[in-house]
Amino acid sequence: MIISGDSVENEEKRTLGRDLRLLELIVDNIDDLIAVIDTQGRRVWNNAAYARVLGYSMDSLAGSNSLIEVHPDDLPKVQQALQDSMKTGSGRRIEYRLRHRSGHYVYLESQGWVLAASADREQLLVVISRDISQRKDLEERQALLYEQQSRQAKAMAAIVHSVDFQRSDVEHGSEIVLYFLCKTLQAEWAELWRSENIEEQGQFLCLRSFRADGVDRWRTSDSIFESPALPALLRGNRVIAIPDDFADLGDLEVGKALLIGGGSRPVLEGINAKLVPAGAKGLLAAVWLCGKPAGFLLIATGDTSRVWSIYERNFCAALADLVSMLLEGRQRLDTLQALQLSQKMISAQLADAASYVRSQLPVNLCDSVQTDWRYLPSSALGGDALDFFWLNEDHLVIFLLDVVGHGVGSALLATSILHLLRQRALKDGDPLDPVSVLVALNRSFQMDEHGDKVFSIWYGVFDRVSGIIRFAAAGHPPALLISPNSQSGPQVTWLRAKGLWIGATAMETFEGGSAIVAQDAELFVFSDGLYELSTAAGPLIGLEAFGQILIDLYSSGTVDLEKVLSEASRIHGSDQFEDDASILKIRFG
Repeated sequence: MIISGDSVENEEKRTLGRDLRLLELIVDNIDDLIAVIDTQGRRVWNNAAYARVLGYSMDSLAGSNSLIEVHPDDLPKVQQALQDSMKTGSGRRIEYRLRHRSGHYVYLESQGWVLAASADREQLLVVISRDISQRKDLEERQALLYEQQSRQAKAMAAIVHSVDFQRSDVEHGSEIVLYFLCKTLQAEWAELWRSENIEEQGQFLCLRSFRADGVDRWRTSDSIFESPALPALLRGNRVIAIPDDFADLGDLEVGKALLIGGGSRPVLEGINAKLVPAGAKGLLAAVWLCGKPAGFLLIATGDTSRVWSIYERNFCAALADLVSMLLEGRQRLDTLQALQLSQKMISAQLADAASYVRSQLPVNLCDSVQTDWRYLPSSALGGDALDFFWLNEDHLVIFLLDVVGHGVGSALLATSILHLLRQRALKDGDPLDPVSVLVALNRSFQMDEHGDKVFSIWYGVFDRVSGIIRFAAAGHPPALLISPNSQSGPQVTWLRAKGLWIGATAMETFEGGSAIVAQDAELFVFSDGLYELSTAAGPLIGLEAFGQILIDLYSSGTVDLEKVLSEASRIHGSDQFEDDASILKIRFG
């Protein structure tokens, strides 16, 4: 078969025509807006997407001025982009608004490409645009949301860092909350309502109210609102928009239960009518205290079209939480002040008690037998007590006791034992016989009858005629007897005796002892609080080391009890002892 040249040419033209129609069909059905404009901004050609997006007919767009529909604020930018593209031969990407046929504006993002002039046409600009109105709307809403959240965050920071909030000043702190609530959410007024009795909920009192009517002014309201159903509403709904949310609460079972023979609608309408005027929109957020709704924040506006967003609801709830913190802080502060007052009273009473206990301790002897003592309770009241007195002309009683623990109970027990021994009122106990005294004490002061308290005691009787001291101990450190010896230094004797703590057991475990007391000898009786002290090295001072302090001071000439305490404090590393500390010194002339 032979095909002539004319036939080939005609076939090529038919193929090209089909391709152009296909290309035109594709271009007219894509979403992008494509236009060709001249140097004056007139449309030489545009696809059908222009008509679909902007609402104009294809005939009205053909040859029209593309700058006419541009938003006046964006026109200078678009004109400058057109001029720069035609001048430089390079298109630009810009965003601008074009007026829709209905009057609103459509956001477009456009990219231009310059077609250089040829022999049969002038320079043209191909512009491909897409509708970005949804994106712009989203960006604007995001920017608005960011601005709202930023205002809310600044408001909350201002509230939390305010002096009134920090010091839990409910009156002025709530004023700040209401002020920022109104200003941030652009409402006309805001109020704080508080349940009059959190145990008997249902009656609310308006504590504070703020109005923004051109001139800010505060007022305290005495309005009272009663609604047994409102606490149940607040428990089930953190934030309530009134009256809008009431439509969803129409079948509220709580309201039905509270109104015999009625539904929940009268309950909701009553709350709405009391809290906001007719036609107003309100937002109510529960204020919780002690695990219960104790009140609510209320903001309201006369704007009947107002719809509270989730972010505004959350902000109102957050400020309600701040009010809860404010009320809880006030409660804690009131409790602390009451505790401080109570503590002050207790401290004064303890000081009186400590003064009384000290007044019961003995007056020093200054005759042939001389005494000195120190009494250092670790707290206001301690469990130590000591005494010495002449039973008769020849017999001197000496004792020091230590009740376990500190405080009022230990001090009372120690003082009662002191008086019992001093007044010689101990049943079945011979004051001249140390073992007999401890046995009688153990029978009278069993721990299960005296608050589980036990005590230690060292008890001695000095016979001035024979120069012998008889002694016994119950769980107490031994006394130290230091006698002069001109040849090899002082003679040291530990007066040790066996026996468990008084009250620890009903068994009679006490064994006494005796020693000869030389002239100018010194006897030291003390509690374990003087040597059971920690040191910088770690271990306790210990009995032997403490005894060496007494021996060294005796060898130097005199045992000054203040020096004894000072040296123990130095080794301990503190002048605060960890337990009650008492020491009694008796010099036999």
